[in-house]
Amino acid sequence: MVTYTTHSTTKRDIKDVTLRGILNRKALLTNSELNQISDLTLLELFCTNEVGDELYEQLLKRFLTEVKSECARICEKRKLDPHIGKQIAHETFERLKKYKSFQADQIKSADQHRAVLVYLYRIATSLFNNHYAAEKNKTTINRTYFEDIFDSSEYSPAEVRALKNKKDIAVLIFKKLNFKEQKIILADLEFKRHHKYLPDTVTEALAQELSIKKDTIRKIRERAIEKIKNTINEINR
Repeated sequence: MVTYTTHSTTKRDIKDVTLRGILNRKALLTNSELNQISDLTLLELFCTNEVGDELYEQLLKRFLTEVKSECARICEKRKLDPHIGKQIAHETFERLKKYKSFQADQIKSADQHRAVLVYLYRIATSLFNNHYAAEKNKTTINRTYFEDIFDSSEYSPAEVRALKNKKDIAVLIFKKLNFKEQKIILADLEFKRHHKYLPDTVTEALAQELSIKKDTIRKIRERAIEKIKNTINEINR
């Protein structure tokens, strides 16, 4: 393994700035010498050896601004928070640092700087796709009207939080509801955390079980909600 250091006071040119030439040198690389290395050689050197801070900083110096701009463009196109783009720009280099999977034959362009950027953009795009997949697979938790009921009650926030966790209070509230109201509220509790509306199959099953029209479910729900509100306020008195 070759060890690198930076001594800005030393001034000499590298006669062989290829990857092999640098690896065969016994002398240490200086800041001045690092600045002479081509973009492609820098990336190869970064991915060939144990990464030193000076190589990482040199990569950031040469490419971070342009990677940030590309990530900002993707955020604008995909209507994402710009902060996500800034985060992914830095994660691009962290991913490169972690896996060091670059190979020179992956570069097809004669313009080395542009070619390295394209390689970094591919990493960034992959990270954006990972972000999209993670967001898509998240379980959506919707706010239900039960939160609204408690928010509109006469309880203080601390009392409401305590009330939500009391099984005996829940039982008391449900005793105020008739059979049809209980069935509809229970269906809401089960499904409306993950669905904005009850699925059609659930609505149809409820209507059939309770021998009512589907439109009647909404009226029964409204009546049950009013009873729940009144019961909560009665308990508080």
